[in-house]
Amino acid sequence: IGTVAGPHPYPMMVRDFQRVIGDECKVQMPELAGRQPDAVIACVGGGSNAMGIFYPYIDDRSVQLIGVEAAGDGLDTGRHAASLIAGSPGVLHGNRTYLL
Repeated sequence: IGTVAGPHPYPMMVRDFQRVIGDECKVQMPELAGRQPDAVIACVGGGSNAMGIFYPYIDDRSVQLIGVEAAGDGLDTGRHAASLIAGSPGVLHGNRTYLL
């Protein structure tokens, strides 16, 4: 869907649009499991999925938030999304960041 990186107000817009999944999770977990989860795990490639599920839990210290970035076939293969390790500086959506 997108990235939470970029100039204001785009990160907040992405957060607000994507948080519906986290809001639903906060309501449905107690209904289905009897309590909130111990941890919430999300991919953090562009950040929109993680922000959407994490945001409603940010102030809940009892729920561990875990972001996962896959290394694809391994860092030495060149087939991965590890832009912070293998990327170079560039501009994406008006934001200076590391790009592959």
